[in-house]
Amino acid sequence: MNNDMPFKLRVLHALTDIIKEVTPANGYTSDLADFDPGDGVVTSRVYRGRAWFGDTDPIPMVSVLEPSDEADYLFAPPPDDSSGSYEWPLLVQGFVNDDPMNPTDPAYKLMRDVRRRLIREKQRKLPGRHTTDPLGTAAFGLEGCRVTDLKISTGKVRPADDVSSRAYFWMVLTLSITEDAEQA
Repeated sequence: MNNDMPFKLRVLHALTDIIKEVTPANGYTSDLADFDPGDGVVTSRVYRGRAWFGDTDPIPMVSVLEPSDEADYLFAPPPDDSSGSYEWPLLVQGFVNDDPMNPTDPAYKLMRDVRRRLIREKQRKLPGRHTTDPLGTAAFGLEGCRVTDLKISTGKVRPADDVSSRAYFWMVLTLSITEDAEQA
């Protein structure tokens, strides 16, 4: 991983990489692995910071981004806390092809697979230790910067609407962060 990459961006890369592990070969129903659609160009199904998609994008697909309602907190004075610990909410969205009879059924399946993978990640341990290391952030080489916990919401599923022309799910993933600003 690029040593010049900010800690939060490293976390987002790790997160999208683990979501790409949702494949039938790994015991899931959905396939979120990168693939070649036949033109020789590897195409991703999992994105960071992407809010808009079109009809030519691969399905199923997932996007991880910060929720827009958090903007209000950016202008509030920071709490008097020198620990460098905070909660970082992220929005995980997944899009599917609608089922003709029951449009949201595929979205429930994709959401289940992504939640299962995130719950498994929450339990990741440091190699040879009993300490948890969600997203493997201890290996980033940034002293004092770690994800210490994941909180995974139950999620919501919606049919096609003004947000998407396809059925989709969204869930909030909250990362507990310990960060040394000098390293991040």
